[in-house]
Amino acid sequence: MEAVSDESSFSRNSREQDEGRYRSGNLILWIAAIAVLIGLNFASWSFCMWVFGQPEHPMNYRLLTKLDKMDPIRGFLPFTAPRGKFYSAKDLYANVFPYNPTELRAYNGILKRHYLKNYLERDDVVFLSGEFAVESVQEMGADDVFTSGIVIRGRSTTFPDVILDFALPSESPPETFGLKNGDIIQVPESSTCAALLHVDRRKDSVMVFTVVPLVTRTPGVNGGPIRMEKEFELAENAKVVISTPSSIQIDPERWPISTPEDSLIEIEEKPVDLAPAEEEETEAAPE
Repeated sequence: MEAVSDESSFSRNSREQDEGRYRSGNLILWIAAIAVLIGLNFASWSFCMWVFGQPEHPMNYRLLTKLDKMDPIRGFLPFTAPRGKFYSAKDLYANVFPYNPTELRAYNGILKRHYLKNYLERDDVVFLSGEFAVESVQEMGADDVFTSGIVIRGRSTTFPDVILDFALPSESPPETFGLKNGDIIQVPESSTCAALLHVDRRKDSVMVFTVVPLVTRTPGVNGGPIRMEKEFELAENAKVVISTPSSIQIDPERWPISTPEDSLIEIEEKPVDLAPAEEEETEAAPE
């Protein structure tokens, strides 16, 4: 029988070379597979961090609430409300006026993020207080940020470049609400804690501040259970029982909540005034 030479395909050297190439090929495939898995793991981790870290994005918020991974929004008692600073209309306007559109968009996102997270470990909440002249009272519905309740649109009596969007969420909004255009309302400080949720800058440099009360719980009487709602009175015939909804709708097109001031005809036609319509007096015809 003919001896097998060192150069033959059956020789030891040839087999070792084939096995080396096979092992090196497998090693490259394993390295590639591990790199892909690491990349997928990093992408998954980054996506989760983004979703949980920025719930103010509509897609993230819908995903978190659908998966029940978001704590419900809750109201506070007067003595448990988060700490912050109360601003007048003029002071708050001065604070946010320098923001460019990109900065203002980021600022609005932070405001909503803190609200959705119940101001956990926050002591820098922005509160608005002051006196405002009512321009309209509108009922909130399914297409609004808060799907039930009323929103009062008013202009600051001390700084006219500020418009107030005062959202009062309620499970049972009143059928009548005795406020009319020109009435003066007071947004108090500690008894309401009207937190800023959104800033809208108009072309004429007027700003619309959307605020919502954080104090929506009432202490129990004589040690009784805490009520999860609170009656808020703006005038003698303007009362509403406010409560904090467990979730809201935060899509960008829903802000600000009330109808713009420059659509006065539309406001009259909606109708949005919850106060009973006054009967018009008819003049007697001359004899």
